[in-house]
Amino acid sequence: MKIALTLFIVFLTFALEAKTVNYELTATKGKINLSGKAEVDFALMLNGNIPAPILEFTEGDEAEIVVKNMIPDDELSIHWHGILLDPLMDGVPYVNTPPIYPGKSFTFKFKLRQNGTYWYHSHTNVQEQKGIFGAIVIHPKIKKIKYDKDLVVVLSDWTDENPSQVLKNLKKDGDYYLYKKDTVRSLWGAYQAHSMNNYLMNQWTRMGGMDLSDVGYDAFLSNGKKDSQGLVAKKGEKIRLRIINAAASSYFHVSLGDLPMNIISLDGVDSKPTLANDFLIGMAETFDVLFEIPEEKNYELKATAQDGTGSTSSWIGEGEKIHAPARALPDQYASMDHVQMDHGDHHNHHSSMIIPSFSVNDAEAKETTEFSPSLPRHDVKLVLDGSMERYVWYINGKAIHQERNIVIKQNEVIRFTFVNKTMMHHPMHLHGHFFRVLNKHGENSPLKHTVDVAPHTTKTIEFYSNEPGEWMLHCHNLYHLKVGMARVVKYSSFTPENEIKHFQKHDPHLHDHLYYRGMLEAATNHTQAQLNLMNTWNELELRTELRNDFGWQGEGDALYKRWIGRWLNLIVGGTLVKREGAAVAGFGYVLPFLFHTHTLIDHEGRMRLDLNKRFQWTKTIYTNAEFTFRQKQASEFEISLMYQKYWDWSAGLMLTEHSAGLGAQYNF
Repeated sequence: MKIALTLFIVFLTFALEAKTVNYELTATKGKINLSGKAEVDFALMLNGNIPAPILEFTEGDEAEIVVKNMIPDDELSIHWHGILLDPLMDGVPYVNTPPIYPGKSFTFKFKLRQNGTYWYHSHTNVQEQKGIFGAIVIHPKIKKIKYDKDLVVVLSDWTDENPSQVLKNLKKDGDYYLYKKDTVRSLWGAYQAHSMNNYLMNQWTRMGGMDLSDVGYDAFLSNGKKDSQGLVAKKGEKIRLRIINAAASSYFHVSLGDLPMNIISLDGVDSKPTLANDFLIGMAETFDVLFEIPEEKNYELKATAQDGTGSTSSWIGEGEKIHAPARALPDQYASMDHVQMDHGDHHNHHSSMIIPSFSVNDAEAKETTEFSPSLPRHDVKLVLDGSMERYVWYINGKAIHQERNIVIKQNEVIRFTFVNKTMMHHPMHLHGHFFRVLNKHGENSPLKHTVDVAPHTTKTIEFYSNEPGEWMLHCHNLYHLKVGMARVVKYSSFTPENEIKHFQKHDPHLHDHLYYRGMLEAATNHTQAQLNLMNTWNELELRTELRNDFGWQGEGDALYKRWIGRWLNLIVGGTLVKREGAAVAGFGYVLPFLFHTHTLIDHEGRMRLDLNKRFQWTKTIYTNAEFTFRQKQASEFEISLMYQKYWDWSAGLMLTEHSAGLGAQYNF
């Protein structure tokens, strides 16, 4: 009886202490200059700021957040990243929450049944990249970790180019921004780096090379600034740093002055404290770090973009500045083994208690997270794959518009094994759940909501299916998500409300959007134009050319390609050579060393073989070689030597089988 009475009193105490915490967030569109280079007019802000306001709660509170959309020309959504809640409140429009139309509002209500560091962001179009993101801090009912001051640091990436156009540019060419970042890989660069073998091996495997970031950014920011005094603190004060990576497509290496960091929490869940000199934080992850200021100095919390194109700093303390060590630029010609080791898939073989570079493999839960072996289990293999060249990303060979759901049963241990077959990192996030990331600590494997799957590695996670609903599972690289690297984890026992069912019929995730790229070429010996219209697996290629060989004579192709995987496509269409037209069918294939080929047969049984290869001699000089063999018709070739500083333009020499010329090429 006494035990029951005690429990009742404790419950009543918590119930009386629980309170409703209200916030109002208003989204607007406006002008801003975050890079220091240009003012843009596409920025989206909540309550007039980028990042949005920090939302603070105490575990057990009832959150009531009114979100108003005053953006005149777009819908809005807010996802509460890492928060356990009812699916209707999750904030993914057309999946589990209604979109918020211009001029309208939506009230989110949910009880906070956790504590820690989290964040919120838009799940509509590319609004996250435009500025819709902010931090969430949920304090525990009982403070178990002692510290004097609390600092939230929201990391982000920023482009002065409209992010909607960024996505279109990536669809034209996955390497579009290499020119802006000055990271074009070349034979001469490989030779200078003593990495010719690695360069040729990457060409042989048709990978091209390591890719650490898709986008060329104009700034990297801490709480909306490139460099700022984050917190004034004195010697002896203990500081809790809550670090959130709200970037759209940038990983960061984080370090703190000349001090090791005491990592105490990952993705909002307290973990066994671990000392590390730096850590790599993926998009959507959060790290909490505890440190005591040893001297009256100002310590730099530095976040360096993984691709080496920039950094952002926040200073903690006062007095003489203590800079974090500068990171060496990443090796663009690294071997696959080096890529894996460099990005965290390693075991710590160091005798020192300090880990040089912390990764999820080093994380250890404070207590066992293991599930009972008696529980039913369900295993799902998820292969992360895609093509950087065509900029398509998918899971198990299908984008989300082809295969929406992963159906699971309630009250089972669900195990997802991610197999990354690409040269890119993929931070995989599951809504509405925490999962165990299986690592060397076995039963004490850590709990997270987002896990980094490094290039050509495998990561396994598992969770208990006790949150019925429909929940997004996706890569948190915003641009990978937008082109298809996502699924919906659907409980077989769950039925959404009728209103949500209606919205699901119009889910933009299920639309295979159309993109284009084009080329115009003019030279003294020929002119050429090409336009490609494409979505995930379909491509229409239109090409026309005039040659000044024996008088200006024309030819052209209209080819429909159906891609079958990363390297193979089937082709049907028509071709015209010197006023003689023919229907053709065949296939295209990308050979090792990135030779692009077509094998076609026309309606009269004549064969045509096309071979195309780009040779990148230096960062700015390349050769494009094209050979076409036609049975019973004229064969031809074109070899160029071109100078190209920007993606759009190149100019140089163009040699055909009959003549040499000078010309220029414009890509759009």
